[in-house]
Amino acid sequence: MKTITKLLAVLFILISSLINAQEEQEKSKGLIYIEADPFAYINKGFSIHPGYENWGFRFDLTFVQVDYPENFEEKFYGTKAFDLVTNIFGMKFDYVGKRTNWTRGAFAGLDINYQILHFEHRELNVKKDLYAFNVGIRAGWKIVIWKGLYVTPWAAVWRNVMSTQTFEAGDDMVSTNDWDWLVTLHLGYAFKLK
Repeated sequence: MKTITKLLAVLFILISSLINAQEEQEKSKGLIYIEADPFAYINKGFSIHPGYENWGFRFDLTFVQVDYPENFEEKFYGTKAFDLVTNIFGMKFDYVGKRTNWTRGAFAGLDINYQILHFEHRELNVKKDLYAFNVGIRAGWKIVIWKGLYVTPWAAVWRNVMSTQTFEAGDDMVSTNDWDWLVTLHLGYAFKLK
């Protein structure tokens, strides 16, 4: 609980900084964008990331569902015995700096998400949901494709701040990870507010 309180305090400070930066800098309307991870759709899921960029920062929300392939389940959870479908809800705060070209450039920031891991034992057909609250850092690069259309390759590493949870079925067991990482890309479209 102390960790969540600290995270909320950091979130409050970040939002306050954004508001103060807005008042100190010349008035800019910024831009809004929507991004999606194509790998989520390839894996029978969805990925929606609406966001706003201004004052040298970008902020977006995360809504993701993915049905992971067996090789992912084995690599990240050490077993093929369980099928995994995950839902992720979160937010990202990135520093982009003062850009002269809003369609491209590096970013780095904080990634916070709540994850529901829906595990189902493949042979016994028993199910259990495990939960993770991840806090981490990420970095990436925004690359223009055409006008407001862009791609953002990025990587993140997260620490699960909740206690480890376990699901046992027969002789098989799976647990939440203390640490996780991701390398992916988002396709996005942004337009400036006037």
